[in-house]
Amino acid sequence: MGARLAGAYSALLLLTQGHEVFLFDPAPDGEKPCGGGITGKAVRTFPWILETVLPRNDISMLELTTQDGRSAAMGLRQPIHVFSRALLDGALRHCSIRAGARFIPQRVHRVLPRSCGWSIVTSLREQYNVDFLIGADGANSAIRTVVSNRLEGRDLSLALGFYLPGVHHPNRILVCFQEKGFHGYLWSFPRTNHASVGIVHPLAGIRTAEMRHRLAAFIAERYPGHVSCPSRFFAARVPCLRRRTLVNQHVCGRNWALVGDAAGFVDALTSEGISFALRSAQLMAQSLEEGNSTTYEEHWRADFGLDLERAAVWRDTFYDGALLNRSIPSRMVQMIRGSATVRRIADRLICGRHSYPEMRARLLSRSPIILAEAMWSRLFRGAAGWVTGSMPRLHSARKNPLLPG
Repeated sequence: MGARLAGAYSALLLLTQGHEVFLFDPAPDGEKPCGGGITGKAVRTFPWILETVLPRNDISMLELTTQDGRSAAMGLRQPIHVFSRALLDGALRHCSIRAGARFIPQRVHRVLPRSCGWSIVTSLREQYNVDFLIGADGANSAIRTVVSNRLEGRDLSLALGFYLPGVHHPNRILVCFQEKGFHGYLWSFPRTNHASVGIVHPLAGIRTAEMRHRLAAFIAERYPGHVSCPSRFFAARVPCLRRRTLVNQHVCGRNWALVGDAAGFVDALTSEGISFALRSAQLMAQSLEEGNSTTYEEHWRADFGLDLERAAVWRDTFYDGALLNRSIPSRMVQMIRGSATVRRIADRLICGRHSYPEMRARLLSRSPIILAEAMWSRLFRGAAGWVTGSMPRLHSARKNPLLPG
């Protein structure tokens, strides 16, 4: 159920094992709103992604700003590859269809358990009897509701934004953090013919009008030419599971499994989900090949479950915490700007060569070097400011006129 990234890849893997596969999705061709970035971590695990002849932007720079006006630009040794999700998902789906999957572009009306499997009834009242059911139908998964528990509002984020047509800063991703206590950020991901510009925040405790207000201010500042131009609007729910939910949930049974967003496999801090979607499909197929689908639970927990739990725990600390009277995002941007060591550590985290605990350990062990680099950077910028009469900035980061402070 679901013919996007996780569903199409699951189908392809299962076909290579000799299974007969039905692939259900009533509307698989739409563009996915959020990101579309493939990190180095995903490329190392799935090198075939870069072998596809699909248009993409190779991002070599990450620009971070904060609501209080701080800004830092960080080069990426291993680029982030930004694809159109409609094209990437479609390519995988067509591969699975060519390999023998039967694609059924109909909405699933009902899923009923049978003594030895499931009966699937579509919106056209067609019925399909299957032995095994895979839910790859996103954060609002109807299949999850049938086999497990629907995700609560506290385990979901809301992402909304616009597609801005044209080419915008093609080798640079923009991320703008807000004030302390705002559990989210604004982003701009440049794709080949448009930029995906949006904002994400946990579903609980936020008003859509406020999110649109912040997004309008961001677009007015960064893309003034698009303020009055019609752009495609999007809104989507994104999993951001709490640690408690991750620990207690089950994503498989004797004759069913959940993969990708339907299983809640998204980093709660960075909102990265593509690598987990592909990896979960791979681990699920591995379990079926072993002849015991329930080992999938053990596989995903051993592979990336702990990383997701740590991200869920650190999210609240990151957005609510303070360091030396400033929010942690603000101090993070300051350290990235002032220390080459911090930039290297952050780069390795982004490309998946460091876990969160490894990043923390390296920051602590190299704190004397980081402090020295920060002091030197501050002195250098201060001297430049004394000579020129102003403090130089890497990038313009005007305060958001629609926000306090």
